[in-house]
Amino acid sequence: MKKLFVFAGVLLLAFSPVAAQNADSVRFRRADGKPVTIETVDRDSLGIDTLRRIDTLRRIDTVDNGLVTLRDGGRDGSMVLEVAGFGLRLGHTPMQKMEVKSPRVWLNLLSDMEFGFTQLTGVDYSGYAPGEAGFLDQRLGPSFHFSFSVMQICLSLNRSRTLSLGLGLQYTLDNIRLADSGITLGNIGGRLVPVALDEPADKSKAVTSSLGIPVRLIYEPVKRLRITAVAYSDFMLGADAIYKKPKEKHSLSGFRAYQFGLGASVAYRGFGLYARYGITPLFKHDAGPDCHTVSFGFAYSLSL
Repeated sequence: MKKLFVFAGVLLLAFSPVAAQNADSVRFRRADGKPVTIETVDRDSLGIDTLRRIDTLRRIDTVDNGLVTLRDGGRDGSMVLEVAGFGLRLGHTPMQKMEVKSPRVWLNLLSDMEFGFTQLTGVDYSGYAPGEAGFLDQRLGPSFHFSFSVMQICLSLNRSRTLSLGLGLQYTLDNIRLADSGITLGNIGGRLVPVALDEPADKSKAVTSSLGIPVRLIYEPVKRLRITAVAYSDFMLGADAIYKKPKEKHSLSGFRAYQFGLGASVAYRGFGLYARYGITPLFKHDAGPDCHTVSFGFAYSLSL
């Protein structure tokens, strides 16, 4: 019995200079001088408190002030308090695993880019004179497509985040290089027509710009592999005919203000290939040849 009282007295004396205690916690100093706070978790039928460090993100380190030693008791999560050579196991300390959950909704900036070729397909010159047919023939190499997503809001559709839905804001530029550099494009009577130049120019082209709202369904079957299907709605910002002789530029009309299309891309580690097809005809009815745009090339996708 005397030993028990001596043990209790030594325990109180040992804690008094190094601990600031309240009803639920006690503060110690480790051997290196750093403070460690212990809080009461549970009290068993014998009145012995089960304690744990408030900082549960790391394992319990040894606390030693010369007279009192507090150390990890083993894999069961318990702690051992040693006072003047006597050891006391303070009970099981639940070391909860901290689980960091990824947000279901997040925002990407400059997340998706496309750079490739643009081509007019299914061009129908019905209603044009035979000598005008073919004025939209292209040089494919210099006819390019460029787009990038200014921003994109993504929503995860499953817990593993392998499937998500993205809604973005995208800027698109299409450069259609004409094969015949002796003509430019103009509007006569509200209709797109070829206009002959006095002499051939260095280059002749039509350039369109648009701002769109793409909706992307994004699937990652394995890490860093990204498969995307996209439906895009583009709103025309402007269209211009440009030729260099020297450089001349004028606005064009007759293009549809709204364009709808579908596309897809496959990317690994952010880099891949894309293709997209304009379902909506490029020109208004009777304002130009009936045709659609096809684009394909390289893509960059920001990883999820």
